[in-house]
Amino acid sequence: MISRREFAEQLGLMAAAPWFMEDVPAMPKQQPQQQQQEPSALAKALAEGVRLRYPDRFSADDITAITRSIDNRLRQIERLYQTQLTNADEPDFVYSVYRGAD
Repeated sequence: MISRREFAEQLGLMAAAPWFMEDVPAMPKQQPQQQQQEPSALAKALAEGVRLRYPDRFSADDITAITRSIDNRLRQIERLYQTQLTNADEPDFVYSVYRGAD
């Protein structure tokens, strides 16, 4: 019988797994090894946090895959930040806070 706490932890891991494992190939032995860049220090630190939080749940290969995945996401974020926007670029919707009846 699994406790509610253990169930909640597993549910959280399952919810977070696609974010970490999206960039991991399904069968790494069948795909050619590509020249990978060294993960950034931030990616290594975040993966180390995952390893420390769940020491018995991930193998060394899992942590390596998580580190690569985090690093890929961080690189995507940097590319997004480099996108230049002009004043003509507008969102699809306008958000305003409702402050009550005037």
